Order: sequence, then C-alpha cells, then structure tokens
Amino acid sequence: MRRTLPSTMAMICFESAARHENFTQAAIDVNLTQSAISRQINILEELLQQKLFERVRQRVRLTPAGQHYLLQIQPLLETLEAATIRMPEFQAISGGLNIGTYPTLGSRWLLEYLMAFATEFPEISSNTITYLDNKQFDQATVDIGIVQGDPPWIGCQHDYLMPEELAPVISPKLSTHTKGNVDILTTYRLLQHSTRLQSWDIWFESAGIQKPELQSSLYFSQFEMIIEATIAGHGISMLPIILIQRELEDGRLILAHPHIAKPTSGYHLISPNTKSNTKKVEAFRQWILLKTETRRIPKLN
Repeated sequence: MRRTLPSTMAMICFESAARHENFTQAAIDVNLTQSAISRQINILEELLQQKLFERVRQRVRLTPAGQHYLLQIQPLLETLEAATIRMPEFQAISGGLNIGTYPTLGSRWLLEYLMAFATEFPEISSNTITYLDNKQFDQATVDIGIVQGDPPWIGCQHDYLMPEELAPVISPKLSTHTKGNVDILTTYRLLQHSTRLQSWDIWFESAGIQKPELQSSLYFSQFEMIIEATIAGHGISMLPIILIQRELEDGRLILAHPHIAKPTSGYHLISPNTKSNTKKVEAFRQWILLKTETRRIPKLN
C-alpha cells in the first residue's frame, strides 16, 4: 500500500514559512519564488485537509492545526538533515564513532583501551555513550558497544569479547579472615546492583553451596556506588572482578570467599546491522578484539 507522504520540499517550505511568519522571507530562505512557496503550502493543505496558515495584515500566522503539524515535522526534518550530513562519512575511516558502554565498565576498564585506540587512529573521534542496562542500548545513536548477557541481540551483530568473573567482596574493615567461611556471607547487609539481582544465585550455584538466608539489601543502579559503599564498610557485595582489580591489589577490598564464579554469559561487542560494516566500526571492532584476545583464552586451573 502506497504511503501518504508529503514531498520534502513541501515540508521545508512549510517549516520556513512558519519560522519567518512570512512567505517572502521563506522564498528567500529556500531559494524559490513566493508563488512557488504558496503552491507548496496549498499542496500540503490539500493533502492534510487542514488550513495551516491564516493571514494577519502583512504576515501569516499558524493555525492550531499548523502549530501541531510544525511540532511533528521539525524533529523529522532535523533528523533527515543530520543523516544526510553524516552520509559522506558512512564508509570513511575518519569522523565520529559512538562507542557504548556501562558507566563503571567504561571508566574502570574501557578507558585505557579508548586512549590507546585514539593514539593509533587519530582520524577517528570516539564519543562514549553510557547506558545502565541493555534496554537502554540505543541502536540509533550507538555505533558499537559492549553489553553483558547472552545473545542474540535483535538487529545487531555480535562478537564474544570476554568472560565475566563474579566474586563476593568485603572491606577489610569488617573482616580480615575469609578462609572459605560461608557464615561471613550471611553476616552483613548485601549491596546489590538493581539490574543484576541474580548474581548471588549464580555464585552459590557455581560454588555448589546451598543458598542460606541472607541479610537485607541495599540496591544501586551503578557498580561504582556499590564499590565505594563496600570499601566504606557498609556491607558485602557480589562484583565483577574486572571492575575491582585495583581495589583487590591495593587491599581496599578482599574476597569474602575464595570461590570465583564464571557465568556462561559474558561481555559481548555488538553493533547495529545498519552500521556494522562501516569502516570506522570495523576498525574499532577488529582492534578491540585483537587487544583483548588473551581474555578469551581459557585459564588453566
């Protein structure tokens, strides 16, 4: 079925006339004659079956229907213009690249790689876009990004990036003796990520330990807040090792139990199908997969 769509020129003429409240100024703006502007507006009004302008002395003013239509089409025209401006860069190795990541993963792990990528590919300007969970991954704005979970992701191509390792951690302020004692896990308040509520269940199943009755929980939307709260001694948390390597090395956090769970789900590199074959995306994809190659090699026990 053929869609009922106005011409781009008619919408441009309408938007310009609405902005200037004057057909003569609109004609100058779009490089047409005033009569041509009037014809385009008439065509649009016939298509919409609505009067869009009313004349007030020497000017024109939008009717309520015209005001409503202007609000609908202005963002569409801006999107169309932006997409057209970006098209010359579509298969260029230079230009902007929107890289998506979770906030804490971005600042604690990805940042170092982004700096190295910028050095090796100075012609590509990377821009980081963060999201708190996978539902916020916006295929319209993100060119390539990192997500945790299990494929498939509809509308995207994906590569396995690296596994995830989960461990219960605690501040040494609360305990310095964690020799596999499960009791410590039930002693303190849990600090949990609001989108990773199954982490404790995954860990207990992996450890082969029946899940005991745990303390009450505090929930956070970002791992960064959980890490700081754990360091301060406000409770015990289940965290991805990749996010707390510095704290484990300098002793600000310690393992509350020696077992480290390795869920079947891991981190994946995903890119919308409409963008996955562009040169910029492919350059970053191949580069980051090469730099993280050792993370995908199974570790010997």
